[in-house]
Amino acid sequence: MIHAVLYTKPKCVQCKMTRRKMTALNFPYVDNYYGDCHEDNSIDVESSDEKKRNWSIEKIEKLKQKYHIKSLPFIKIVDDDNKVLDSWVGFRPDKISEWCLKIK
Repeated sequence: MIHAVLYTKPKCVQCKMTRRKMTALNFPYVDNYYGDCHEDNSIDVESSDEKKRNWSIEKIEKLKQKYHIKSLPFIKIVDDDNKVLDSWVGFRPDKISEWCLKIK
């Protein structure tokens, strides 16, 4: 199933708006890391949890290198094989709506 993968940061208005829009449209997305439903993809380099902080630092570098991003939220649209079909940064209700129409 085509779905979105969200990377966000704490206290980010655009990140919250992206989640709300996707939820309102019943757009399938995941925002947890390493498949742990209790941990989200929120990138927090100041986390008191060392594992989360280290993951965040590594994830930022990987996302910068692979996708050349400079801000969050970062959204990837992927298929069942994890092939990236589209990606963008920031709150983009137009892109969310466009993909919602494509997958419904």
